[in-house]
Amino acid sequence: MTAASTPPIHVLRGILRHIKKTAPSSSTTAAAATSQSNSGNELSLHQHVISQYRQSISATPQQAQHLRKVAYDYLNLKKDLVERGRLHELDSGADMKLSPRELSRRAAARAGLQLPVMDEGHVDQ
Repeated sequence: MTAASTPPIHVLRGILRHIKKTAPSSSTTAAAATSQSNSGNELSLHQHVISQYRQSISATPQQAQHLRKVAYDYLNLKKDLVERGRLHELDSGADMKLSPRELSRRAAARAGLQLPVMDEGHVDQ
């Protein structure tokens, strides 16, 4: 989809969903105080996004189109950063934790391939 074809309300909901997901949650007292200040930041960011959306309703068509593109690009950036973080977490230390065979199997699976089944006693030279 492109910024022009995506309804603005969908982009708004996506941005708000990412704001909600990034809110840290913890149960310790010190972390609860930090969480409370982060919650305030999250709330102010949430309010800021809503107010920007409401202001864009009264914008001229050219301004509205520009604002839609910015919001759509921001949403895609957030999605890509979340995915990159997830992939980085998966790959961090994989060479230390996994055998070369398992690393090869996972790389092949990411590419949509399957490694041939080999005997456990068979060693390539």
